[in-house]
Amino acid sequence: MEHRKLGHLDVPVIGLGTARTFDVKAPAEIALRQQVMDECVHHRTTFIDSSPMYGRSERVIGLTTDGRRDKFQFATKVWCSGKTQGEAQIAESFRLFKTDYVELIQIHNLVDWKSHLATLERLRNQGKIGLIGITHYQTSAYPSMLEIMRDGRIDTIQIPYHVLERTCEEGVLPLAADLGIGVIVMEPLDKGRLVKGLRKAPDLAPLAAYEIQTWGQALLAWVVSDLRVSVAIPATTRPGRIAENARAGNVGKLPQELRDYIRDETERCL
Repeated sequence: MEHRKLGHLDVPVIGLGTARTFDVKAPAEIALRQQVMDECVHHRTTFIDSSPMYGRSERVIGLTTDGRRDKFQFATKVWCSGKTQGEAQIAESFRLFKTDYVELIQIHNLVDWKSHLATLERLRNQGKIGLIGITHYQTSAYPSMLEIMRDGRIDTIQIPYHVLERTCEEGVLPLAADLGIGVIVMEPLDKGRLVKGLRKAPDLAPLAAYEIQTWGQALLAWVVSDLRVSVAIPATTRPGRIAENARAGNVGKLPQELRDYIRDETERCL
């Protein structure tokens, strides 16, 4: 698995998102997520992203990584209004994760970012967190994100980026590269729509030389082929999917003509 810089961290280019997929409570469902985490360790897909917004996700991550915390890099978020509530929410994330250190805490969707940024800077200075980030799922928030990025107080951003959503290429990715800000890509498969929503079977033949065997791998390879991206975080509940996704992290930089092909073929098959 290729690794890149996310701030001062070396991270795998393919990580794991947990929105919707880790919000479970039945023992059998938690056991399945345990298998997912086993595969993450085996294939070095060890950057794990969560949020209080994701229901039981942080708790399930804490349970399924217990006893092997050192194998993972945790990223979570603060998602509330008010300094006091933010501090309480962050403390709860530490408790649920069963850890005294979190590699990255992000301000989710920029909610009350001014209050939380000060808190996160204090925690970073105390050595309790490693990096500070901001996120947003709407491209309409990019002007605000750009302003915060230019202030020099954050280390990472998390944004949507896939073959059919390329708005970030216009300003966000260039600025991140200029400032050395790490980029986490959410929803690289558009919540699975770019794989499950296909009406035709894509032609993989032009990608054979890169050992791309599934369209999911092609889409992930398209994202991380942009070297401004630090890590993409597809979500899954299938342990076997971790190995498939990890292979996309070994492809390296695709020629532009193949990136164009993957985009055009996706549009043709939807």
